[in-house]
Amino acid sequence: MLEVSEKLNTSLFQSHLKRSNLAYSSSTPTKNTSTPTKRANFVLLDHFSMSSFSIALDTLVTLNLVHDHPIYECKTYGLKDKKALSDISIEIATDGTIEDIELAKDSILIICGGFRSSLKPEPSLNKKIVKAAQANATIMGLWNGSFYIADSKIKLGDSISIHQDNKAIMRERFPALHLSTSSFTEDSGLFTCCGPNTALDMMLHFIKSSYGTDCSQAVAEVIGSDRTNNADTKSTNRFLRSETHTPDCIKEAIQLMENNIEDPLSIDELTKLVGISRRQIERLFKINVGVTPARYYMEYRLTRARQLIQQSNLSIFEISVACGFVSSAHFSRTYHRFFGQPPTDTRRTFQDT
Repeated sequence: MLEVSEKLNTSLFQSHLKRSNLAYSSSTPTKNTSTPTKRANFVLLDHFSMSSFSIALDTLVTLNLVHDHPIYECKTYGLKDKKALSDISIEIATDGTIEDIELAKDSILIICGGFRSSLKPEPSLNKKIVKAAQANATIMGLWNGSFYIADSKIKLGDSISIHQDNKAIMRERFPALHLSTSSFTEDSGLFTCCGPNTALDMMLHFIKSSYGTDCSQAVAEVIGSDRTNNADTKSTNRFLRSETHTPDCIKEAIQLMENNIEDPLSIDELTKLVGISRRQIERLFKINVGVTPARYYMEYRLTRARQLIQQSNLSIFEISVACGFVSSAHFSRTYHRFFGQPPTDTRRTFQDT
């Protein structure tokens, strides 16, 4: 079985695999919970799109998981009552009405519309949107939520996105406003999207611009991993699909690693199978993956082990064997260094959530 000769950087993944493990790895036993949370305020219009709302909410909840501390406290509000009816006739009990919304510079105001949401002036909602703009809060419109943003008369950017079926009324009511053909738009703290299929893209863009690429890609790994490129269905590794500049020999090496977990190949065996020298594979891995092949192999095996710990009833010993470790003791020590906790704690935490 393969062992890593290089000294491991304890507790932190160094390759792109850190995105898959951010929600589960920490250099400290518990995440930092002392940092104050920000408020994400969801205004649910009657007949709001449940799918758009769920996607936007899910991205923020997942962001809390992958970050080193919870960032957003998510609250829901109805227009006049502490309830809202979704587009699939499920009534949601909200945390309050729009009069209860608290706004600050670091908060978010999200107007959640839907296909059958009635587009008519709502003076109380307009006032809340104006207050959000005055506080320099981030404002978002889902589906036709951007109608109310435009109706509030706050200063808008160059364009705004809205569902295709609502463009006629937007042109009639706001003739000077440019309606974007893009799936979502962002301009100076204002984010708008056309519907559920674009809500995820908009939210990931917001997370990337606010908290960096690693957080955005970590969230995408959790809730967007089912979006594949149909032109490359043979590749199961999202990194290999997205990094088109990666040399074929490195892609082949990574796939060989993924196909040989229980009995890992040595680096010399890998170089023979892909037809390049050890020096070449070390150099190309550093350039394209950011780590040595031995390091990547270890990180991939640990990622597979974490998945088995959470999703199977296999014992820790059986998982250590399945992931190519010489002993369960060695596996537990290595796992602890990377994830900040022993594998038994990961299983216990996952089962308790």
